[in-house]
Amino acid sequence: MLNSFSKELRKQENILTEFDEGLWGSLVDFMTVHSKENIEVTFKDGTTIRIV
Repeated sequence: MLNSFSKELRKQENILTEFDEGLWGSLVDFMTVHSKENIEVTFKDGTTIRIV
């Protein structure tokens, strides 16, 4: 996963100042929306974080 992220990062010509869909997609496997206030992000390495 780190290699994939690193490759995507190297493709950038400038310093990132805004959201980059390609980088995001290289890290995130899927998102689970339980409700408007309860979202889980699962990364490709299996790590899950909850946004509440």
